[in-house]
Amino acid sequence: MTYMDSNRKRVGICEWVLPFVGVEAIECAARIGFDCIQIAERGGSEAGYPLSDQRIQDEYRRAIDHTGLQIHSLHLWTLCRQACMIHPLDSACGRVGLESICEAVKACYALEIPRLMLTSGFMCQIKNERDFVQFSESLRAACEIAGEKDITVVFESALDVWEIKRMCDIVGPSLRICYDIFNPIRFHTADPREEIKQIGLNKIDHFHLKDGPDNCIGCTLLGQGCGHFDEVMNIIQTLGYQGSYITENYYTASPLSEQDNFDALAHMDLKTIHRALQQQVL
Repeated sequence: MTYMDSNRKRVGICEWVLPFVGVEAIECAARIGFDCIQIAERGGSEAGYPLSDQRIQDEYRRAIDHTGLQIHSLHLWTLCRQACMIHPLDSACGRVGLESICEAVKACYALEIPRLMLTSGFMCQIKNERDFVQFSESLRAACEIAGEKDITVVFESALDVWEIKRMCDIVGPSLRICYDIFNPIRFHTADPREEIKQIGLNKIDHFHLKDGPDNCIGCTLLGQGCGHFDEVMNIIQTLGYQGSYITENYYTASPLSEQDNFDALAHMDLKTIHRALQQQVL
């Protein structure tokens, strides 16, 4: 299968920061002017794998055809709540995780989604060496399953740069990284202006764009917080990055939601991203 994807710069938004889900989310992202969207699995195993339903897949196809929006990637949010990735693959919880990955790969293949994203966060947070090892085994299995369909597995976490590199070494070269430019500041793990260089663009698939106030509670518009947005974007471009930027600012949550309506806030961030991409690299 040949996916309709390229390495040229694309600007997208995460479905879970939108006030809508599914087809409505696709239409909303397109209306605001984004190129692509990173979707979630609408409940996954807890909801009977909705994206495996042919009727729902047809709805997504019609929305994609109508709007011209690309589905950039599928993110398995449910696994973060279920903690499946930090349990052995042959355990009850691990089997649910493996089944979720298999169903997600099928959905990605059917909808021509080129990436499957897995995150260490919330209940699935890597907290110790045991969690690290179990998560690496789940990622390795995911890469093998997804690789058969030419789908890239992307990993996001709050791990430091050395743990990220270690995870990539253990899992193998097919694993790619989603790098959130604000998480290192929020979780006090690193300075993104240095960490991006240390990880290297050869390992980074795409960036989550986010900014926040000094207390790191909630989000601010891009460039208006403590996340060094302009500097980070300049560094990324200087390094020669040509991939996608996906905003993960939580526009419907306080304090950002108090400034304006969702559409207006998301559109302001979209303009900020475009402006950053058009600036001459110093």
